[in-house]
Amino acid sequence: MMVQQKGARLLHSCLNMRRQLNRLLSNGDLTQGEYLVLRNLWLSGSDSDPSLPGSRSEGHNKGRHVKAADLSDMLELSRPSITRILNDLEHRGFITRSIDKKDRRSIRIELTQAGAEALEKANRRILGIAERLVVSLGETDTDKLIELMDRLAEIYRELLEERRGESDEQNSE
Repeated sequence: MMVQQKGARLLHSCLNMRRQLNRLLSNGDLTQGEYLVLRNLWLSGSDSDPSLPGSRSEGHNKGRHVKAADLSDMLELSRPSITRILNDLEHRGFITRSIDKKDRRSIRIELTQAGAEALEKANRRILGIAERLVVSLGETDTDKLIELMDRLAEIYRELLEERRGESDEQNSE
């Protein structure tokens, strides 16, 4: 009984933390989905990490592009969700979409200079929040939290692998 109560408290804390972080991050110019799409577009066309200081957006991802289906798979979002996000980003001038000349069924999505700048601004904001967390928690508690979050992510991966294994067994029956 005690384990169930702790499990419920842990779940409540995780959900509350996620809700508060989403609220904090959504006060910026980009939604979480828009940020993730822009970041993946940047990373697909750049060897540099846009969150690193001094990582400028000149040449952002010239000549490199991503397809909507790839973004959907990378971000584990439905195709309609990705389409809505892309429509919003294109309307705001952060991306361009064009027909792929090599495969006319595919749409090329490219980051614009304005999109790269919006991503850099969001990265500075997110890094500022992270730095405030470190100051508030202190070095020792921050290190402990990082260690615990990494362990939690590993447990999640193990649970997902177990679930995939169970699913594979059921499919083979």
